[in-house]
Amino acid sequence: MSQKVDLKKTYLAIVTMLLAVLCVDLYMVVIKFLGDDYSVVQLALFRNASAIIPLFLLLLFTKEHFLVFKNVNKRFYFLSLLRGICFLSMNIFVFISVINLQFATAMTLTFSSPFFIVILSIIFLRDKVGIYRWSAVILGFVGVVMIMKPTSEIFSFYSIFPILTALAWALSVIILKFIPEGHSTAKIQLYTLIFNVIGAAVLFLLTTGHMEIQSSKDFWLMMLTGILGGTAAILFIYSYRLIAASKIASFEYLGIPSSFILGWIFFNEAPWDQLFPGVLVIIFAGMIIIWRDKEKKKSVNTNKKFN
Repeated sequence: MSQKVDLKKTYLAIVTMLLAVLCVDLYMVVIKFLGDDYSVVQLALFRNASAIIPLFLLLLFTKEHFLVFKNVNKRFYFLSLLRGICFLSMNIFVFISVINLQFATAMTLTFSSPFFIVILSIIFLRDKVGIYRWSAVILGFVGVVMIMKPTSEIFSFYSIFPILTALAWALSVIILKFIPEGHSTAKIQLYTLIFNVIGAAVLFLLTTGHMEIQSSKDFWLMMLTGILGGTAAILFIYSYRLIAASKIASFEYLGIPSSFILGWIFFNEAPWDQLFPGVLVIIFAGMIIIWRDKEKKKSVNTNKKFN
């Protein structure tokens, strides 16, 4: 009976992960369409403000709409502020990427985040990293360089921004480790989003080049980016909470073929020469990290059993 329940949870986690990946890719398609007419900061402000809608619905569903304001201290505020800055930076960097690069190339390069997470874990969490994960980090960067092709005519200044996106995401993951247990996912997301929106609003007031919204269609498309992005965040969290992260993390890489297909459908792009074989190297390196994390957990559980 327990095996059937576990199998059901696994399938549900996979479906949820696929929906999350699709939500991210779809809202990035919308950003690429809007990017020629509106500033990146303007798009980031709308994306983050409208992401409150799915989060508000989650708070109502979980009946946490009053609890989120309890047990909040300065440390929690500060860590939420840092995460908010990371997410705002990530939004801006990835928007610049998809607007100025081929869609699949921009999205694929963001998958270098696991390698930054390993490096930042060593610096901030004092994690001990062995030969397998170091090999994965080196392989991953080789894959990134193969796609960026810094010595060729394909290379663009904008190729740096997906890497900055991955770094910002990795930092947000590390900061999450410092938030004490007991704070719910919805609560962490809410305060992170509040600081994210405040930061985007400040940037909007300090920068120029913003356009008046040209039609109701554009307005609703901007709102859609936040609804899809906010929904993706919730689905990712739900998926990772259903089963062990090591079992589900590899399915994030389905975002690569998904972005390739969407780039081909919507923008008539097919950057085979630029993506391969570098994309395969990145996936292989990521799988090494996932496999190693799984093996470490098995080892820890075995030691606990015999102690």
